[in-house]
Amino acid sequence: MAAMPPYLLQCVLFLAVLHHTPSSGEEQWQDTDMPYEELKARLDQGTVRLFDVREPIELVEDGEIPGAVNIPLGDVEAAFQLPPSDFRQKYSCEKPGLDDDDIVTSCLAGVRSFDALEQLRKLGFHKVKHYPGGFLEWSERCEQEWKDKEAKDTKTPIESPDPVDKEETGNTRNPTTPPPPPPNSIPSPQVKDKKSEL
Repeated sequence: MAAMPPYLLQCVLFLAVLHHTPSSGEEQWQDTDMPYEELKARLDQGTVRLFDVREPIELVEDGEIPGAVNIPLGDVEAAFQLPPSDFRQKYSCEKPGLDDDDIVTSCLAGVRSFDALEQLRKLGFHKVKHYPGGFLEWSERCEQEWKDKEAKDTKTPIESPDPVDKEETGNTRNPTTPPPPPPNSIPSPQVKDKKSEL
C-alpha cells in the first residue's frame, strides 16, 4: 500500500480540525434539547412556554400536551414577528421576548419542532429549545407513569370497614342490613305495592 502524499495528509488533518471547531455561528445551535423530565417539571411549575407546531387537526386526533399553545409550523415565522398585542389576541398568550429562556417547541416526534427552533433562532430567539420526543414520547411516558401509579395503588392493602355496633343501630340480626322502621311509621311505596300484590 502506498503512503499518502504529505499535502493530502495535511488537507485531511485541516478538514478534520475545521470540522470539529465550531464557528461563532454554530454555537447558537448547541444546547437545543429539553428532555421529558425537565419539560414535565417546568410545565408543572409554570416556568416554560410550550409551542406545539403540529396542525390543529393533529391535536384533535392525537391529543396534546397540557398547557401547549398551537402555532402550526407554517405560521411560526410570521407569528413570532407579530406585534405583542396581535400575538396575544391570536394565540391567547404573551409573545416571548428575544432573550426569554422559557420557550420550547414540540411536535409529534421532534422533526418539525427542530425546524421551528431553527426558524426562531434565525429570528433572534437564541435561547429557544425543542422537545425532541414530541407528543409520541409524552403520551407513552404519561401512560407508563399512570400504569405504574395504578399498579402501586392496587398493592396498597384495603382496610377493613369499622365494625358495626349492633346496640347503637338497634340491628341485632344482621349488621349489614338497616334496622326495621318503627311500628307507627308510614310504609314506603315499595312496601305498599308488595302488600297489595298479596
